[in-house]
Amino acid sequence: MINIEKLPEYSQNIKEKLNLETSPVAVKLFQKEENAKKVLKKTEEKTMHCKSIIEAGHGKSFYGTKNEIGCKFGAMDLGLTPMSEELITGNNFNNMNVTASVSSGKHLIDQVPQMPTKIEAIGYAPLEDAKYRPDVIIIVGQPRQIFDLIRANTYLLGDMIHSDFGGTQSFCGDISVKTYLTKKPNISFGCMGSHMAAGFKPDNVVIGFPIEIIDTLVESLIVTQPPKQ
Repeated sequence: MINIEKLPEYSQNIKEKLNLETSPVAVKLFQKEENAKKVLKKTEEKTMHCKSIIEAGHGKSFYGTKNEIGCKFGAMDLGLTPMSEELITGNNFNNMNVTASVSSGKHLIDQVPQMPTKIEAIGYAPLEDAKYRPDVIIIVGQPRQIFDLIRANTYLLGDMIHSDFGGTQSFCGDISVKTYLTKKPNISFGCMGSHMAAGFKPDNVVIGFPIEIIDTLVESLIVTQPPKQ
């Protein structure tokens, strides 16, 4: 059972041990908007899922619905809107030159993780400020920082991370949905949207891990990243 009162402590340990410039982000997939309203204010801006995560890492807390999450592919992956025929068939990826053909576009979208149920809102907050139980914790950092987090993930249980990404729908499909569904960490290097419009830097790596393992992950970080002398 995750005690949300310990989230500030977890966040402080993660930030200090990894020497992060930004906060871990607590992402919550709300089936009903009314539940999001109880703990967060709705953003008044049009945004994207990836941009929202970057902004939450810098201190903002809010939620968005299909009306605010402007990236149509991300909204579909996350369960905010139905999957379009153009995306399902691979036409979108082919028309955008993401893939060489419609068939390769369909093969790609068949592999992109998608929420199996409809949701109405997504919550974003720095982990230390979250007043709800997150579904996924997302960290944006540099390769060495993410490497140290991977070592901590391995330390207690010996688990390896089997990462899965394709250069598209990164923060939404690869990091948020896949981590939520598998309850396993996943790593990605972003997508064109996050690199071009969300502030994801060329030397950044993003990792998502399920809230269920935060206790052991922080415990391991404390051991594997001792205080610097």
